[in-house]
Amino acid sequence: MLKRLKVNNYALIEELDVSFGKNLNIFTGQTGAGKSIIIGSINLIVGDKASTEMIRTGEDEGFVEATFDIKKTDTKLENFRISDQSLIIKRVIAKNGKSHAFLNGKQISIAQLKEIGSLLIDILGQHHHQSLFNINKHRELLDHFALKDLKQNEYNKLYKIVEQKLKLLKDLIDSEDLSKEKEELYKFQIKEIESASLEINEQPQLEEELIILSNSQQLKDTALKINYSLSEEDDSILNRLRGMLKAFDSISSIDSSMKEKVDQWNESIFSLEDISYELSRYSEKINYDPKRLSWVNDRLQLYKDLTNKYGNGFQEIMDYKNKIENYLKNLNNKDEQIKNLENEIYEMKQKLYHLASEISTRREKGAKTLKRKIENELNDLGMKGIKFDIEFSPISNTNGLMIQFKEKTVYVDEYGIENIEFLISPNEGEPLKKLIKIASGGEMSRIMLAIKTVLADFDSIPVLIFDEIDSGIGGDIASLVGKKLKNLSQKHQLICITHLQQIASFADQHFQVRKFVIKKRSSIEVAKLNTEQKVAEIARMISGENITDITLENAKEFLKIGAEA
Repeated sequence: MLKRLKVNNYALIEELDVSFGKNLNIFTGQTGAGKSIIIGSINLIVGDKASTEMIRTGEDEGFVEATFDIKKTDTKLENFRISDQSLIIKRVIAKNGKSHAFLNGKQISIAQLKEIGSLLIDILGQHHHQSLFNINKHRELLDHFALKDLKQNEYNKLYKIVEQKLKLLKDLIDSEDLSKEKEELYKFQIKEIESASLEINEQPQLEEELIILSNSQQLKDTALKINYSLSEEDDSILNRLRGMLKAFDSISSIDSSMKEKVDQWNESIFSLEDISYELSRYSEKINYDPKRLSWVNDRLQLYKDLTNKYGNGFQEIMDYKNKIENYLKNLNNKDEQIKNLENEIYEMKQKLYHLASEISTRREKGAKTLKRKIENELNDLGMKGIKFDIEFSPISNTNGLMIQFKEKTVYVDEYGIENIEFLISPNEGEPLKKLIKIASGGEMSRIMLAIKTVLADFDSIPVLIFDEIDSGIGGDIASLVGKKLKNLSQKHQLICITHLQQIASFADQHFQVRKFVIKKRSSIEVAKLNTEQKVAEIARMISGENITDITLENAKEFLKIGAEA
């Protein structure tokens, strides 16, 4: 949900900070108070085009910042590596005409902003941000409504596998046969690598051995010298330490507190004796071996030569060997591979067609139910005689994957065998037209309300904004619209701008937009109303500025009805 909206130096807004609540948030105010400016600032958050004209006069830059709670939001946001429960989107407009977008403090492109915004907010009444003006959304919503199992997921996975297999087949067909010279070269290289009998970790071990062999005499002499000083001389270090130990022991016989130190001294002597022994053995083991040294040098040179040819180190050399072995293998059975792959693809396509057909059948059945439910909702909203339908059209040969099934040829895409599009006839006697061709803002908002109401359990967009929904209605229809907004707000967070008290009375949070003049400059503010202020605002909406006791009582009655809904 949208938790907070901050606006600075945007249009007539100097500074604005609004905290939203759950369910139904209503904005009201006098005509020209600036309600549309609030919607305009939110448009920037979902990727609307920015211009310098939006910056408040006299300022260098303006910005809009929206904070969202995304705990229950569309999992597609995971693609943007969003892990925090709060998501902050900021849009900055500079005086030089540049506009920048930020997601949790990191700059993002406007294209990314639009994609993220489409997952968070649906603005109903402004064509360019309504999700239902995206035809792909029609298919998605119908599938959520009509497909009750994982058939669509199964189909999607199989479709992607078929695409991969087709690419592999194309690569295999397009691959050039190796020349005879290249074939012989590969065979030679494989033989050369195999004859080397390379072993993992052998090279670093040989490099260590080379260092020891190259310095064998120095190592031997140094070990003997140390050992001699430790234990071989008459006045060796160990002999002196043993003599001092006797003197130290005499101290501990008198002062027992030194007994522990005597034991430590004794252990030190044992350690040095052990070191002396190991040094003696080490010196005996080290001998200058020119043959071994030569062999190690030759072996390392072999590694160096192979590395220069085939790759850096054992693993890269072996990877190259495996690669050219596969080349030769594929060369020998390319025709067989192509035939097997073609058969595999054919079988997969047949299964793909059966799945697509099953999905199509379920879609058609679900479409009939969805059509009836949406038309009922539209009639409830006072749009009598309106017709709603769902059009199924075949996938074109330019956009689809061809499948030959028995004696017919069909085309499919990653979603199935057909395109899905919502159609509507807003006036009785008029032909059905594509939903995206409907122009009336108020009409469209009510159509969207009907669709959103029916599909409330399947639509993942958390925030719905209704603008112009009360255009051309009043009385009982307005009350019914308010009730439906109230009901829909149990599934989504709703933000609604209205001029009608019948709708405003259903608000869970009621905000008043006001325009005022200070220091000869117009500015806009938004105030969240308490109970008493709600009564006053509803009364103003009923009778204008001429508020009477009767008007106030009527306002209280409206709010009572709204609270009981």
